[in-house]
Amino acid sequence: MIDPDLNPRKMRFQLSTSTVSADFAPLDFRHPVLAGELADALLHMHRSLGLAGGTAYNYRHAIVSLLRGLPTSYPRIVSLGMLDGDLVEALHEWELSLAATYPPESTLPSKRGRQIRRLIQIHEATGRPVGDSVLAWAQGRVLHGGGEETPLDEFSNAERLAIRDECRRRIRTLEDRLAIGQRGLCHGSAPDSDGWVRAHDAIWAVRHEGRYPGVSIDAVAVRACDQGVLNELSEEFAFDRATTYGGGARVMRRLMSYLYPSDTDLVAFRTLLQLETGAAPEEWSRVTLSDIETATDAIHVRLHKARARRSRTVRCALTHDGRTGWRAGDLLRRLIAVTKHARDEMTANLAPDAESLFLTVNRTSTRHLAARAESFSRRPFSSILTSISPSISHPHDARRLRKTVKSVRAAVLRSADVAAGDDHSVEVYQRHYAQTTTVHVLAGAAVNAAQQQVFTRIQRGPIFVNAHAHSVDGEADDTLAEAAAAEVTASSTDREMNVAHCASPYESPFSPAGRLCEHRPSMCFACPNAIVFADHLPRIIGYREVLRSYENEMSPAQFASVYGQQVANIEQVLDMFSQEQRDQASRDIQDVAERVHVPLAQRGAHL
Repeated sequence: MIDPDLNPRKMRFQLSTSTVSADFAPLDFRHPVLAGELADALLHMHRSLGLAGGTAYNYRHAIVSLLRGLPTSYPRIVSLGMLDGDLVEALHEWELSLAATYPPESTLPSKRGRQIRRLIQIHEATGRPVGDSVLAWAQGRVLHGGGEETPLDEFSNAERLAIRDECRRRIRTLEDRLAIGQRGLCHGSAPDSDGWVRAHDAIWAVRHEGRYPGVSIDAVAVRACDQGVLNELSEEFAFDRATTYGGGARVMRRLMSYLYPSDTDLVAFRTLLQLETGAAPEEWSRVTLSDIETATDAIHVRLHKARARRSRTVRCALTHDGRTGWRAGDLLRRLIAVTKHARDEMTANLAPDAESLFLTVNRTSTRHLAARAESFSRRPFSSILTSISPSISHPHDARRLRKTVKSVRAAVLRSADVAAGDDHSVEVYQRHYAQTTTVHVLAGAAVNAAQQQVFTRIQRGPIFVNAHAHSVDGEADDTLAEAAAAEVTASSTDREMNVAHCASPYESPFSPAGRLCEHRPSMCFACPNAIVFADHLPRIIGYREVLRSYENEMSPAQFASVYGQQVANIEQVLDMFSQEQRDQASRDIQDVAERVHVPLAQRGAHL
């Protein structure tokens, strides 16, 4: 028997904003053999299938969830190759417990079950032993459904503008603070033995003395704040209660804000860049300086989407009138400017993330300052939205910004092809982005507009001439004169075929242009090409009786659906004749009705 390998597995995952080192030690779990087998399957799948870092990291979470959820009563040596059914029972109990662990709308119970099943299948495909019962479980159906997740909708236009304005306000405030901080660096110097007596010295010390490991300037910062030295920068330092619990952290955060952007400030930049370009949050989060290329009239940025394994270049326009603008290119320049101090520190330390676009400086647990790339792992976007009044609709998810931009494009451009853009197909747009409120409203508006066009043409109806054709003056309108002449010279067969005269049978609004109209006589009384003379009255009444005869063959609802509009159109035309004219035509109804020809396709249940 070969002893199982219980050594730690090295795992590194490239996420959207950083590289995560997540070494996996089987001996940290009660069932180390099973832990090692699943970890090996994950590493093999990550290498051979080229999984995105975030996807592989989620698989690691699934493994940890399973190992922590297995009952302690099962032996430590339990493995996928066991032939008895104990492990299958444990897997089933774990999967069943997921429903109580997550809310009903969560998709994680279904996702975790699929992930563990796939890892077992990968383990078996690499030639490792897997028990028949375990393999049957892995090849079976997932126990839980996909959850009751509500698709993310867009932000309303009012919300979009409110978010934009709040982010702009934060950036303006940040730039004002950094300008004060820059002046402080120019005029500040190392504090003397008497401590900090000037606010500029405090800013200088944060920049030059607070970043070394083992060095903490919290104590002197608290003392300077308590003595009112920092009130020169802002009166808000007086409300930080420097000498109370947590006061040092509050004072240092406020001092750092005069030199470095906070995570909320960086999210404000990313939010505006999303609104300008329509890119996903993860696309902007992973941008580096090497992805940025400056041209004469714009800045070109290479965006990467890890999950879709797709890269594209977006054009970020610039403002050229000398003003500090809010276009995408302007935002990039301003973002690079506000991260200058953090970038200088990372470059000096040869930090691997110095090229990242979004940089900040954090106060570590050892109370020294460290520059790093922003991970966007906290909830600064939500904190921005909660500060806006009136309140912004939930959920506070940055992905909704992308849907908002797509919806705005669809509204302005009236085209799914153009709204889809160059970052995914029209099919993906229709499946994920066309389900927003704006697009639904636009679709309804488009249908209403199309219906209105049809109704408008129907409302025009035929041209009505309450006179016999032979009495029409030959010098009248050409179309009318031709119609009258055609009716006078029509044969009995022609009269059987036509309940009205058609002025343009090859230009029917109900058939493709150039094709002979196929809707005679069902649509004649809703067609603007039709001309009705008094000569047609007996045939019109006869045609109405033909339609009425179909009423006995159908249910009322079916007849109203198929022939109701035709009968209504006929009645509208008949109302244009006098009662005496209709009575005279009705006396001849039997003779006329037999001579009205209705195409075979329109007899009975005509569809």
